[in-house]
Formats: sequence, C-alpha cells, structure tokens
Amino acid sequence: MTPSWGSGHESILGDSAGAVTTGLLSAVGYLKDNRVLPRGFDKRTAEPDIAVHGGALDDADFVGGSDRVRYSIPLGDAGGPFMVTAELLYQPIGYRWANNLKAYDKAAEPRRFTSYYDEMAGGSAATLARATASAAR
Repeated sequence: MTPSWGSGHESILGDSAGAVTTGLLSAVGYLKDNRVLPRGFDKRTAEPDIAVHGGALDDADFVGGSDRVRYSIPLGDAGGPFMVTAELLYQPIGYRWANNLKAYDKAAEPRRFTSYYDEMAGGSAATLARATASAAR
C-alpha cells in the first residue's frame, strides 16, 4: 500500500457569506492562501491584495521560498525499515475548480472542459521536487 497525503498549498476563495467558492464573480476575498511564497517575500509586510491568508500567516516556517510540513504516521506494530517519499507537485487546475463546472453541463463548453479534465487530471501534475528517506524502527 502506498498512502498519499497532500498539504494543499493553494488559494481558496470565499463569497460574501464566508462560504468557499470557485466562482470568480462571487468571490470577495481569500479564506486561505498558502501558495508557496516567492523567495524573499515577507508575509508580515505584504499589501492586503497579495497577503497570506489563513493559518499560514502564523506558521513560523512558512516563509519566502520554503515551507516545512510535518506528518505523523501511526505505525502500530509494523516493523521497519520504512521508506518515505515526498514529492512537490504542481497541478495547473485543481479538482474543486474543474468539478464545480459540472453543474453547468447543459452548455457544451463546460461539458467539454470537464470531460478533458477527467481524461487528463491523473497525468496533469508536474513533479517539481522529490526526496526519499529510509529509517529503521
């Protein structure tokens, strides 16, 4: 078994009621924005229109050019050695954005787009970095 977890470095927009939205015309601001910052970016002095939003603002190691994400995996009685592989993936169109268009399946364009997305999503992510480590128990 190969488990997969994502840290979700992404922006999430909110509407006027504070609900998550992918509709650009109904969005009034960010509920979360923890996309990896450019090297040298200072999240504490950033202008509001490019600011970090959500828990990442108070995350001490979420800084310009890097972030540290820690995972804790219960091992139970499993023996070692263990191997962990981490990948940093870039996906140009997120699942939520593409699938919200399925509500508009009466029109040809959204239907065509979501069919393309469904066909290609599994192979659309690009690996930006990869690291592997092993450890004995």
